[in-house]
Amino acid sequence: MTDRETPTEYKDKSQLIFVEQGWTDPSMINPKFKDWVAGRVDIRTWDDQYANNMVHFFTPNTEEWLEFVRYYSAKWVSKTELNEFTKTLKEKYYRVNENNDPIL
Repeated sequence: MTDRETPTEYKDKSQLIFVEQGWTDPSMINPKFKDWVAGRVDIRTWDDQYANNMVHFFTPNTEEWLEFVRYYSAKWVSKTELNEFTKTLKEKYYRVNENNDPIL
């Protein structure tokens, strides 16, 4: 964030920032995916103002997804929690196959 030293409570932690991405023109969206949400989670550390690490999501916009986002949004997590978060995000909320086609 600045040149000052990282506060103790943020050392060895990362913050999760959800960023939804979409089309400004709804007519460009395939109707199959009108109830889906796509975007990325920026993974930043105290001294990384640009959040150079990220992981993507593409999933139906369900209550389960919204609860997941509410729980983790802007949360500071340890390395272990980050690994668990990333694994869950990739397994449950990145719904594409090996050809990058959505799994309906």
